[in-house]
Amino acid sequence: MPSFIYHFSNLTIMFSCIVSVSLFMNLLPELIQLIPYFEPSEESSSFGHYLFAPVGSSAGLIIGFLLNQAQTNFREVENAVSSEAGRINNLDRLLLRFGDANSLNIRIELQKYVTSIINEEWPKLKDGLGDKNTHMLWRATSQDLFKLEPKDPKQLAIYSDILKKSEEISESREYRIDRSMQKLPELFWVVIFLLISALTAINSLFIPSQNMTFALTIVPVTFSGLISLLIITDQPFKGQASVKPRALEKVLESIKTRNK
Repeated sequence: MPSFIYHFSNLTIMFSCIVSVSLFMNLLPELIQLIPYFEPSEESSSFGHYLFAPVGSSAGLIIGFLLNQAQTNFREVENAVSSEAGRINNLDRLLLRFGDANSLNIRIELQKYVTSIINEEWPKLKDGLGDKNTHMLWRATSQDLFKLEPKDPKQLAIYSDILKKSEEISESREYRIDRSMQKLPELFWVVIFLLISALTAINSLFIPSQNMTFALTIVPVTFSGLISLLIITDQPFKGQASVKPRALEKVLESIKTRNK
């Protein structure tokens, strides 16, 4: 989907999708039927009824499958952000328990890193990019972690956990940036367009009637509603329904107020 679509609200996207698909599937068949060769008949209506069910079912199944996949991807990104926030929170706890001046200074660096994720890096995720300044902050923090010097068995045990958690945080950031580029392949959108076009062509086979007009109005509204949901959730870091850094914001508040 073009990026400009995500500048609009969810309701605007849904309304626009419903209007455009409905007009396409209802007006185009009427124009086709004006051509003498394509004038509907009892035979064409019977053939249309025969084709409509399998094509409509296929379209519904494919859109439903893709919507489920998009929702799964969206939840995975949300869980990844929550996991990253949890690992940062655990690292801060370990640094506090380590208990020397250097580890307390690193806690301040960690606060700056989380703040940079929220304020500087998060807006860039919609373009599938990380932030250089955020990367450098984490690089400096991780280097300082290696400079810690355990002085007793307790600190040695905590230091081992600190290094492990540091690696996990690095992996979490890389995974988050990688998943920010996640979206459905363009081929799937082509298939959806072809199925909608096929249903539109089938609609032109039916003889116009009040009951048939009502039925053929419900179908595009239903499909376009599902398609709009697919558009809204397709790219996790874009649009009104995008993944928000709330978990990281909560962790930042915890770090700032934690003293034991």
